[in-house]
This record gives sequence, structure tokens and C-alpha cells, in this order.
Amino acid sequence: MKKSAKKLCAIVLATAMAALTGCGGGADKAADTTAAGSEAAAPAETTAAVEVAEGESVSQDTDIVAAMLVDFTTMDPMDTSDTLSGGIQRMIMDGLFGFDDEMKIIPMLATEYEANDDATEFTIHLREGIQFSDGTPWNAEAAKANFDRWGDKELGLKRTTLLCNVLKSTEVVDEYTVKVTLESPFGAFIPTLAHPACVVMSPAIIAKGSEECAKNPVGTGQYTFVEWIAGESATVALNKDWWGYDPEICGGTALVDPDAGFKSVTFKPVSENATRVAMLQSGDAQLVWPVPTESIDALKADTNVAVGQEEGIVVRYLMMNNQKAPFNDVRVRQAINYAINKDAYCAVVKNGVATPATSIIGPAVQHYKGNDVYAYDPEKAKSLLAEAGYPDGFKTSLMCASTTSNLKQAEFLQQQLAQVGIDLEINALESAVVNQKTQDVDVPGSEAEVEMYIIGWSPSTGDADWGIRPLLAIESEPPMSYNLCYYENEEVDQLLKDALATADEQKRAEAYGKAQDIIWEESPLVCLANDANTWATSKNVVDVKVFPDNCLNIRNGKMAK
Repeated sequence: MKKSAKKLCAIVLATAMAALTGCGGGADKAADTTAAGSEAAAPAETTAAVEVAEGESVSQDTDIVAAMLVDFTTMDPMDTSDTLSGGIQRMIMDGLFGFDDEMKIIPMLATEYEANDDATEFTIHLREGIQFSDGTPWNAEAAKANFDRWGDKELGLKRTTLLCNVLKSTEVVDEYTVKVTLESPFGAFIPTLAHPACVVMSPAIIAKGSEECAKNPVGTGQYTFVEWIAGESATVALNKDWWGYDPEICGGTALVDPDAGFKSVTFKPVSENATRVAMLQSGDAQLVWPVPTESIDALKADTNVAVGQEEGIVVRYLMMNNQKAPFNDVRVRQAINYAINKDAYCAVVKNGVATPATSIIGPAVQHYKGNDVYAYDPEKAKSLLAEAGYPDGFKTSLMCASTTSNLKQAEFLQQQLAQVGIDLEINALESAVVNQKTQDVDVPGSEAEVEMYIIGWSPSTGDADWGIRPLLAIESEPPMSYNLCYYENEEVDQLLKDALATADEQKRAEAYGKAQDIIWEESPLVCLANDANTWATSKNVVDVKVFPDNCLNIRNGKMAK
């Protein structure tokens, strides 16, 4: 058995306890867990925040309103494909493992684990003294009920395939230990258990079926579900009996301070940017996210508002169909990379709320390995195009959903590529039509309609596997996943498989590092920018932020008198 895994989890928890305002605080990734080849994200920048003295928070007696861009889609983690819904589910339901502020993994309902060397057997030890908010005890039987649901291929839910093809069996070893056997090696198993879809639900609700799971979620979380009126609001209430307040259950230091958390949080979908900002400034809302990029400077100047901004793990890409000419020539793909000014993209398209991408995954993702940004060099681009047989450029098309932000991106790229002779036609369509033409097709890449495509992606496991494999593995070509580049590189595929075939994080880091280097050189897609996450609160609210994957993170939230 791999003893280092047990030691790692103990270090993670101990470090989190020491470094935060508790054993996880508002941040679920400790520095000691940063794997080889990864880097920590820059700390959050927050303006105009006040300080709340210990024991003086009034937040647990205060109801707050949070205004967000769109509505939730479901309360069932296994049927969720949007980050927003996953965020509220994380508040209600804890996972076996979770994240700190920089998306490093920490133990939650689990305390430690061991894995065999080929990553096919995982023995997971569970935290004791916890119960679900409906009174059901948290133990190995409850864990098995959740593993069985995650592995049920018949459910037909959006996230069923996350683990259903991986899980073979789950065995109750004793009251607080389960042994999970996998169908094949899967080195990303623990990060996948930290995915929002793998938060743990009460077995009593699971037994009532998926419809009940979607309407009345019950977990072990800091908040309990109150109601969700689609299109209007969703409300959660503070669970003062949450295990995270108990130092003994946490192993010596509580996960959060005893006065952290809000009496209730009511989430309201507000699609109009100006309205969302006005609600914050008038006091009708105490939290908004994301902050419209055009409003950031004005809100930073408002002394009644605190604005937070931090690099996230969403990366923006320009995909190219590598199976169709001229994109089947690496020189053309590299030329396009040189033709796009990434700094200008961040300034113009993202209003400065982004940084040029240095890999297919962001710096906060486990096993990230950065490369030098392709310099903006139109003459180099023209030279490469000429070498590839396109001295006068060529015509192509870019397909995208017809949203304001997509059109802004597309028009910028159109202007940039025109400077090197590439005539880019923008084919903006309804989202459903775009999905039908790109993701719902089952033909070779050479026959696919898509030529170029813009997309953003974040691996909510916090691990390189879910940041690379769905986008560039051969197995991930449509309709199976999102390899709209139709990129086929046997060496990269083997490296991805090698990384999954071991539980040794050093070996995984080496494999993912090599894969990232090859991808950067071959340029199957242009990695444009790492998005920054933004949020804003009333000035008397502190320690409210978002995780790098843009899920709301208010575990340590407090309010000054």
C-alpha cells in the first residue's frame, strides 16, 4: 500500500489548520500539497474591505442577498454541468475531499486514504462524529450509497459518466472505512472525488430517487437547503451544528471560526449587469458575482463596496480543426498563435481582467507546467504561412454562440488574423445550434463542419487530467467530449494514460509536464488567456470570495457591526 498518500492527507489537513482561520478556513488548498510541476495562484486582491475583530461578527444573525448572472439549473450534483449550481451544492453538501482557495486538495468527510501503486484500489478513511442534516449518520454505509449512485449507469444524469465507467465495486471495511476498486488504473481518482458532482448526499434522499435529489438536497454542509423558486430565488440557511465548527471533529482546530457564516443567503438571478451593480450599491444585495468588467473601476472607487479579483482556472481557447486544411499543418497553427496579441486580447476583450495563458491549464491546476507565451509577431506569422504554402493567407470560418462576449472575442480575432492575410468569417448561431453542429456530431474531423471555435474550460477537479483529456485526447473527439480540435497525437495520448496509470504524484506531474510541452509546441489550439474571477460585497462583509473554478466560497464569511 502507498503509505505516502496517508501522510500527504495528514500534512494537507495540518497545514490548512495552521495557515487558515481554522483547518480549512475559506481556503481549501494548503501550500504543502502543491504537487511537482504546479504553482500556487496569486493571492486575491480585495479593495475597501473592513476588519472584523474576533467574536464580533454579526453575520450569523444577518440574512444576506447574493445577486448572480444566471439561475441555478438543478440541486442534484450528479445532474449538474454548470459551475453556478455546483457552488450552491457545495454549501449544502460536503465531499470526501475538497479544495482550499487555490484549488489544492484537502480532506473533508474523509481524513486520509491509501492507494495501491497502479491506482486501482483506494482505501478511504472517513471522518467520525458527523451526521447529515436529516439526522442520518455519516459512515461507511452512507459513503457506499453515494459511490453506488455515482457508478449507476442507468441514471442517465449529466455527470453519470464522471465515474460510472471507473468504479467497479465499493466495500464496507468497517464503520468508517471503505475500499473502492476501480475497473482500470485512474491516478486522478482523488481529485475527481473533489469535483462538485461528488459532494455527498444523505442516503435517505438517494433512496427516494433522482427527482427528490434535484428538489430537496440534504448533506452535511455548513448550510441547509430552504427553497428554490426557479427564475426567482434560492435560499439556504446556516447549519450551526455543522461539523466544521467543531475542533475535535476537525482534528484539533475548527474548519472555520465559531462566528463565521450568515443566518441565510438568498440567491437572486439578475442577468442585467447594471441592475446587479445597482443592487449592491443601494444595499439591496450584499454580494454580486461576477462583476461586469466595465464596472470594476467604478466599484473600486466606491468606498461602500469591496471588490475582489483573483486569477481563476478558466482558460480561453481558439480551437482549430487539426484534421482539415490548412490547420493540419503545424506551421499554420503556430502562425495563428504568433498573429494574436495575447496582451491586447486581455486588455480589449477582457478589459484587463485576465492574463495571457501559459499552458492549456491554469497555474492553480495540479500539475500545471507553464511555457513562454507566443510573442505577438505578425512577420513571423506571415513567414510561417508562406512556408506552409499560404503566402497570401486563406479564408476560414469561426463558429460560436451568438452572445455579446463571444462576438467581442470573435471580432477581435477577426481583426488580428486579417493583419496576416487570414480572412475570418464569423458564424454566430444560437447556442443549441452550435452544440448540434460541434458536439453532437459523429464523423471524422475532416468531415466535421467546424473549422475554428472559441471555448472556455475549467477543470473542476483541480487536476490536469480534467483540464487536458476532455479537450485533446483522441477518445474525446465528438460526440464523446470536447476535442473539437480533432487533435490526434499518440504520444500525448500515451502520456495522459501514463499519468492515470499511477497514484505516484511525481510520476503524474512528469507525464503531464511532457504533454503540456508537446501541446504548446504543436499548437492544436491557441491558449488565449486565464480569466480572473471577480466578486464584490458590501464593505462590511469580509472573507467572501470565489474558488478558482468560480464557485462561490463563503465558508469564512463574516460581517462587521
